[in-house]
Amino acid sequence: MTIVNVFFLGFLLSLPAPVTNPLEKAFLQNSAEALAQTLTAEGSIPVSLDEPFTLADQLSPDQAYLVFRRIFSVYKTTEFFATPGLMAFPGRAGGILKARWSFRNERTGNTYPMLIFFYLAPEPGPGGRVLRIIEIRAEKL
Repeated sequence: MTIVNVFFLGFLLSLPAPVTNPLEKAFLQNSAEALAQTLTAEGSIPVSLDEPFTLADQLSPDQAYLVFRRIFSVYKTTEFFATPGLMAFPGRAGGILKARWSFRNERTGNTYPMLIFFYLAPEPGPGGRVLRIIEIRAEKL
């Protein structure tokens, strides 16, 4: 029975995460409002962004919205695509969604490619449990 459960869990985790489409839409449309809808409402969110942002802090969902609103006002996404499935941790709910995010500074014209990781965890939501972002980390490629 355990083998069947592990196989089924592996199959479920290989499917695209339900948060992937709204997340892709948020970045491709440079929409902090759309991103805010995928953030947890249950506490602070650790956010660590490499250069050119150089940010590492615990943010409330409202602060995260303001940070990404500022980012999206100056940096325009040129590419965003998520790797299918979640990297899961045994015994922990949720998993990590990995994506490639490229953007251009509208003021300087410089472009930046990054790997961005979203730690997603299930939370109660409309119509049942939904995956919400509880941590964001990005590093330059």
